[in-house]
Amino acid sequence: MRTHHRNYPYRPPRRVHPQGARALIRRFLRDYVSPYRWRVAMVALLVGANACSVYLIAFYGRIVVDTILAVEPAPPPPAAPEGFTRTWRGEPAGTGPTREAAGLAARLAAAAPAARGPEAGRKLAAMFVIYLSSLVGLNFLERFAQTQTIRIGRTLAARLREDLHAKVMELSLRFHQTTTPGRLLSRITSDVDVAQRQAMQAIVIASRSLLMLALGLGILLATDVWIGLFFFCVAPLYGLVYYRYRGRIRESNRELRHTNSCLYGFVTQKIEAIKAVQAYVREGLERLHMHQLAACFLRDATGQQASVAGMQTWARIISGSLSSLIFAYAAYQVTQGRMTLGQLLFVHAAVGNLFMPVIEISQLNVILSNLQVVLARMMSILDAPVEICNAPDARPMPVPLRTGLSVRNLTFSYGDGADVPPVLSNISLDVPAGTWLCLMGPSGAGKSTLLFLLARLYEPVRGTISYDDVPLPKIALESLRTTIGVVPQIPQVFSGTVRDNICYGKPEASPTQIMRAARMAEMHDFIMALPVQYETIVGERGASLSGGQRQRLALARALLTDPQILLLDDCTSALDANTERKIQDTLTHTLAGKTAVIASQRVSMARRCHRIAVLENGVVSEFGTHDELIRLGGFYARLDAQQSAAAPRPASPGRQD
Repeated sequence: MRTHHRNYPYRPPRRVHPQGARALIRRFLRDYVSPYRWRVAMVALLVGANACSVYLIAFYGRIVVDTILAVEPAPPPPAAPEGFTRTWRGEPAGTGPTREAAGLAARLAAAAPAARGPEAGRKLAAMFVIYLSSLVGLNFLERFAQTQTIRIGRTLAARLREDLHAKVMELSLRFHQTTTPGRLLSRITSDVDVAQRQAMQAIVIASRSLLMLALGLGILLATDVWIGLFFFCVAPLYGLVYYRYRGRIRESNRELRHTNSCLYGFVTQKIEAIKAVQAYVREGLERLHMHQLAACFLRDATGQQASVAGMQTWARIISGSLSSLIFAYAAYQVTQGRMTLGQLLFVHAAVGNLFMPVIEISQLNVILSNLQVVLARMMSILDAPVEICNAPDARPMPVPLRTGLSVRNLTFSYGDGADVPPVLSNISLDVPAGTWLCLMGPSGAGKSTLLFLLARLYEPVRGTISYDDVPLPKIALESLRTTIGVVPQIPQVFSGTVRDNICYGKPEASPTQIMRAARMAEMHDFIMALPVQYETIVGERGASLSGGQRQRLALARALLTDPQILLLDDCTSALDANTERKIQDTLTHTLAGKTAVIASQRVSMARRCHRIAVLENGVVSEFGTHDELIRLGGFYARLDAQQSAAAPRPASPGRQD
């Protein structure tokens, strides 16, 4: 297939799942359909029985024609004596051609009405009642089957979404940095909808088609063996059509779903970055990118529909030709007296309905191809390795810390290849319990990465981290993260109220505790000025808050949990000097005696810490107290000189030496 029209920005090459189509479908049936197998079997039987009702209705017609109306060919006339010429009524003698037998129409017209019997009217009325009752009963069965199908489909979709969401929550930050939120959203929403819809369609079509085929073939073989054998001889043509179009349809489905995922990712990314798009007047470029992706999606969708239409057209041509041949053969059998008119109508109806499941089975190829594509995309999430998990012998976090935390020969890289340079290389640090360590250094030196490693949001490539000589992998994740408070540089604000955001880590917190945490973050006065104070909706991603307000909200959230260890990632960078000084004073008193690791570019914060570590190019270039680093005359001394020239040095209440 042509691929040149897919090489567009925001559409990287798709990843191929290692499992084959059959393995994916078997896994889906085992994990998600099997728990509801009895309900699915009941739905399959109901759908199949309702589909086979067309044969029952056709059988009713045969009974009416052959038994009640008694429309059957008249017996052939007796042979005329030798030398006797039969003259038909209405024809002058000797003028018309001689006829040995009447035509089919004349025979049917010659059927004696007396052969129907005096009970024909009552029988016809009874058959009408049976026919109407069958329609009503089949209608109720169809509605019940549809209801159960919808319920099973919704249950499957709910389980798939829950499993995908749970797995996404387990995956490390490394995975989320390589997978955009838009693509994850596409898998959890769009792909799940497609999977449950296609799975239920496949189950319904397969059960309906197989039962209709089995019963229809039985009817043909019971009526006339040659008709059944003729159908078997022509059936392989459908297989040829299927194999001709299968590859095209599957490839189109794969590219179609991948483009759909890229569209989700593109739209999500640009909506989040709408300020930059408008500020730099890039609306025209983004419209071009959107047009390219939409055009790619349109071409793939058109190609898929063309392949499906071609396959269905050939299937209908084969079905129509075979149906006409069988009808002609059956009509000939009627003229020869080997088949009744009712049997002809019954066979014609059976053949007409027999080809419908054959065409549906050809459409099943499209459904299974769609299902296989979306399953591969979802299983790529479900099969993603969980890098960070509890060890079998995991123990609770040692609280309170007695020795402190220790980092030995720590190396970390965001890539897996040997050509990817490490972000941190052979880092070794000790933070005694109850002390503060300030991480400083230029942007990109690895300060935030080191904080995330301490909270085990990343796994190191080499080296160890331990708390009170307990290796970090040996500490239970829940115990670790309820003991440590993390405030990232870019605060996370959720949709909801201010109160919900502050007590996210401690939902059972009382109003007094919530307001105390807000006061420590210098947030309480601002909250009280809001329209409904702590119940004010902050909007998506805190859109109604400034950068500094979001940072203080995130800090209040961490302080509410009363952490034993606090990891702060430059969480006051967006604050004014006065607010920053107040927060530093509050932290100095609130966290007295607790362990903290603080990444900051402010010398005023570094002076409040017991030790300072300067990271440059992924290594510790300077380590010591404020006075020691000033005498060293390196990066920290230069930074102190730059910042101290504009403001006086604050006191150092956080230091105990």
